[in-house]
Amino acid sequence: MDELDKLKGAWKSQDYSNHKVSSTDIYKMLQAKSTSYVKWIFYISIIEFLLVIFLNLIFDNDKYLSIYDEMGMHNLIITVSIISYGIMIVFMYLFYKNYKRICVDCDAKTLMKSILKTRKTVKSYIYFNIGFMALTSFILFYHIFSSDKNISIYKMTSNVPEDFSTTYLIIAITVVMILFIGLLLLFYRIIYGILLRRLKKNYKELEQLDK
Repeated sequence: MDELDKLKGAWKSQDYSNHKVSSTDIYKMLQAKSTSYVKWIFYISIIEFLLVIFLNLIFDNDKYLSIYDEMGMHNLIITVSIISYGIMIVFMYLFYKNYKRICVDCDAKTLMKSILKTRKTVKSYIYFNIGFMALTSFILFYHIFSSDKNISIYKMTSNVPEDFSTTYLIIAITVVMILFIGLLLLFYRIIYGILLRRLKKNYKELEQLDK
């Protein structure tokens, strides 16, 4: 039994004269826990951003950019990269705002609104990222497989035999991308989902406390 459960048990069993003091203690505990969860959401978004930068640094980006140049996709790749980084920076800022908002002393109703706002922001981040990745993949596939020249370049750089069926190649890449997006969605649901579920639990506790 954690400290919050102990406080709740004491609150339920005490005399009415002490009710206000105990409910205040429980509220402070809920606010502290909620603040901690929102802080971790912000930290995780920073780690994710730094990880993306690290992966881009360790891979030979110049090699891939030269390939995209041959396919006439250089500007598209640069645009997609800028938008992707921009999305992450915007949501990191929103996560930071949520953290600053929730750690300020406020009443139960305001804290409940902050929790709902945070949950909505995180869900928007997850679905926006997944949707953007799916859309980007579709656009890239369209540019690659709409030209025989680009198909030939892709097969050569990917060590795919020239006589390998383009249809089978499209199917194979599509399956891989669907699996990758599915794994990314699973990762988001596990990492952010744990914190969202705890925030939801805190919200329900605040609802009971506010009655």
